[in-house]
Amino acid sequence: MLVSGRYKEGDKLPSENELSEKYGVSRNTVRAALNKLKVLGFTETKHGGGTTVRKIGSDMYMNFFVPALLQEDHGVLDVLEFRKGIEVQAVRLAAERADEKDILLLRELLGQAETSNISGEMRDFAFHNTNFHAAIAKASHNSMFEKMMEIISSIIMLKMQDFLYEQGHDIDSAFYHKMVFECILNNKPDEAAFFMDKHLTKIIDRVKSFSERSGEALPDPSAKAQGLETES
Repeated sequence: MLVSGRYKEGDKLPSENELSEKYGVSRNTVRAALNKLKVLGFTETKHGGGTTVRKIGSDMYMNFFVPALLQEDHGVLDVLEFRKGIEVQAVRLAAERADEKDILLLRELLGQAETSNISGEMRDFAFHNTNFHAAIAKASHNSMFEKMMEIISSIIMLKMQDFLYEQGHDIDSAFYHKMVFECILNNKPDEAAFFMDKHLTKIIDRVKSFSERSGEALPDPSAKAQGLETES
């Protein structure tokens, strides 16, 4: 009823007794359900005012998805492939919607990445690169893309830093980032999507090849995910 819009923002839910009778369950069951709705952010309870419905937006649905994603054992390739699907569309929207503030942030992150690349600080280079991708999602002005990239960045940040450190130098990330930025700057969504697709495809292939050469399993982000869950 909440998701369908039968109960809207500010509406007061029936009492525990009314819900108990309506659904034929105990008051304890109703109380537990109401508590879960509150924890998930769907409702709020005011002393003496009962339970009312909060505004339901995309963040509410992410409350269901995020814990499941963080608890699952996802390999880095799974995450990178999922990331590719997210970012190709996100950069297309960014090229259409980016404002002056977005452009300034992207330009700043490009500069920071270039400085780290020149100095050979590959962990810093990976850090700024990951933030560049997250900034593109933010520039799409789509809250779902922005939230998903925040999650993905948190999961793979350390592993990508390790990967670039072992690689020892940048191969073409700086080139593709510059091309993507130019496409966003000049409002060219198709071209931006093209370069992002090529960029992430090469990263996926390179991580796969690195793993095969090293004879080791692909880095597993699950430990990082569990750490995030503990912190949250």
